[in-house]
Amino acid sequence: MFSGILIYLTSNSYFYYFFIILHGAFIAFLYAGMHECIHKTPFRNRLLNEFVGYMIGFILFRSFLNARYRHMAHHTYTQHPEKDPDRVKFPKSYFEYLKHITSLTIWIRIIDNLFRHTLGIINNSEKEYVPSSQIKSLIRESRAMIIGYFIIFFLSIYFQTLFFLIYWFIPRILGEPFLRLFRMAEHTGKDESPDMIENTRTSFPSKIVKFLYWNMPYHTEHHIYANVPFHKLPAFHNTLKSKLSPMEPTIFQVHIQILKQIWINKKLENKKNILNI
Repeated sequence: MFSGILIYLTSNSYFYYFFIILHGAFIAFLYAGMHECIHKTPFRNRLLNEFVGYMIGFILFRSFLNARYRHMAHHTYTQHPEKDPDRVKFPKSYFEYLKHITSLTIWIRIIDNLFRHTLGIINNSEKEYVPSSQIKSLIRESRAMIIGYFIIFFLSIYFQTLFFLIYWFIPRILGEPFLRLFRMAEHTGKDESPDMIENTRTSFPSKIVKFLYWNMPYHTEHHIYANVPFHKLPAFHNTLKSKLSPMEPTIFQVHIQILKQIWINKKLENKKNILNI
């Protein structure tokens, strides 16, 4: 990856840290590739979709199998308060907003899932969307991932190398907030209804971001017809745009709206509390 080469070549400490963060953002956006493998759209060969999906899951510390069934539930029950496992509750405070944007909540979930599944523990929420016939496969995948991480850890010690730490582990952690900015914008603050036009948001970031995120900012279009391949979403958008809600020009504008709404909700809550005294 180009960003990894920049890390290797730079001698300036400021650029070095900048390139590590940039590299981490590129790694985080690999999620888009895994997402497409879940929908079986990148390759015509089913096994190739599976293989690439599992490999990306390993890089991201996320079970591909769990992500597949979790995502299927997300599409089936988008924005349902109880049944959508990927629903991001609207933040009640700026602290809750920061917890999500900084990726604290997602990392707690990723680590919990990985070790719990390795121990064969499936929680009630997961039992709702993971078929019982696939639970053993999920456990085996998680155990294989843990074994893989331990092998990399011991190889790093044996060869006394920081390669995986510098080019993978640290960037992976630092890059996740960039993905959170986009994933949070997809549904947060939209209606909790079955109407895909009203419960999902399409936004228009730069062409570079659309490329990195495999056109997922066309998110309303994706939810309306999930089998449309990522490379055809712009054309699909042009077909549907007269029927869609007004588009958000940038991701940052979406987050400004979310932050404003948190402030408004807080003021209304304070006023309600005063009236109840």
